[in-house]
Amino acid sequence: MIRSGRGPSDDRPLAVYAKENGALQLKGVDARASKLGLNLAMSLADARAMQPKLEAVEAEPEEDARALDNIAAWCERFTPIVVVDPPEGLFLDVSGCAHLFDGEENLRVEVVTRLRAQGFGARAAIAPTPGCAWAFARYAKQKQRLTPSLAMSEDWQAQLAALPVEALRLEPSAAALLRRLGLKTIGQILHAPRSAFTARAGENAMLRLDQALGRTQEALTPRRPAPPVFALRRFLEPVFTADAVLQVAQDLCGGVVEKLDARGAGILRAELVLFGVDGRDRVIGVNVSKPLREVKPLMRLFREKLNIVGENLDAEFGFEAARLDVARLAEFNQRTQTLVSVEASAATDETISGIADVLTSRLGPKRVVRPTVHDEHSPERAAGWRSALSRSQGGKAKKPPTDGVQRRPVRLFSPGQQIEVMAGVPDGPPIKFRWRRVMREVVRAEGPERISGDWQKREMTRDYYRLEDKQGRRYWIYREGLYGEGEKPPLWYLHGLFA
Repeated sequence: MIRSGRGPSDDRPLAVYAKENGALQLKGVDARASKLGLNLAMSLADARAMQPKLEAVEAEPEEDARALDNIAAWCERFTPIVVVDPPEGLFLDVSGCAHLFDGEENLRVEVVTRLRAQGFGARAAIAPTPGCAWAFARYAKQKQRLTPSLAMSEDWQAQLAALPVEALRLEPSAAALLRRLGLKTIGQILHAPRSAFTARAGENAMLRLDQALGRTQEALTPRRPAPPVFALRRFLEPVFTADAVLQVAQDLCGGVVEKLDARGAGILRAELVLFGVDGRDRVIGVNVSKPLREVKPLMRLFREKLNIVGENLDAEFGFEAARLDVARLAEFNQRTQTLVSVEASAATDETISGIADVLTSRLGPKRVVRPTVHDEHSPERAAGWRSALSRSQGGKAKKPPTDGVQRRPVRLFSPGQQIEVMAGVPDGPPIKFRWRRVMREVVRAEGPERISGDWQKREMTRDYYRLEDKQGRRYWIYREGLYGEGEKPPLWYLHGLFA
């Protein structure tokens, strides 16, 4: 039961109720109420009759869900993989994290102790499977929960067999049916005929049994995607200053780079998560345009970010732990360096990418852009700008025409500038045209090159011409629409200049 801050002001028992099937029933009781004989599913009227001093609070499922998610976020200081199991449970994947807490049992004790210090009632168990951990956290006796971790125990299946059938996360109706058949513990159904057991308790019951025993893998969805690579550090004393944070970040970067070396990958986005003693998390993220696997460039980006954050970092009581997550990674291709001078290599792709990364960290990803080309028929949409950190689409580079004729202008007007045209025949190339109040006489014309518009946007067909006037200036013009399609004749536009 998650309290919402409206608990009793004295030693009176507390219960949470909700309306179900037209009646008010208890959905949660505290330890005092449980000792006095109150239990779940009891009607509120019966509970008040038994205990007139009972303080009853109406359930707030949305607030409870929000509180559970906040607890899950707080638990990410122990592991980045936290799964919310509503209405009152969490799964923590502590694989590879226990050594930071001097063992799995110390980790379990610290989680429970710190949650209780915050006013939450908590039980926890570490086991080889999620189903087994769920069962022991809820149905094992206190003495069993205080024993060393089940993950290190060889007889955990025997201990699981002694628990009641409700520990398998069965539906209440299925658990009640098994009890009527005399099957009260998990051990009594371990070796039961599967067909008969499934026919009586349902397929879900057999699935839950196999999941608890590890015969079937159980898919759990973390509250947020788990980073493919991460490094975690805990501090003996809280860290306050930016210099100390940078030192920790450097150590974490070194640990992450070692893991990336083994995977042959590089960083595209990294997030430094600082876990505050006050329970709040601060996240500092950096992005790079090309896969990166070096500590020094990463630290330069984090230093830029911390300089920007400055006083907004708000350390307050300090940070008790830090984790570096590689949120996005990509294959790292180590290229062979050529023997060239420093001047010749000053403008390589790596140098430009490094400058773009630093500027993006300082100014923001929307303020640093690169030119890009799209596969579009419409000329004004064929080119644009993209963030300097976004990776190119990897399309094939277009080869220049074999005849050496430039078919697209160097300068493009957006939108095209309307002109007046005189042509020999309606569908033919212009003989003269007026642009910016100057009449220009055409001596050469090539075309038309027809580009159909997007029919979904009701764009009109264009016929493009390449023209050259008497002074040798070259133009790219088009006629929008065809003669005879509408009541008005089509219009002409100048779209670009070749030189």
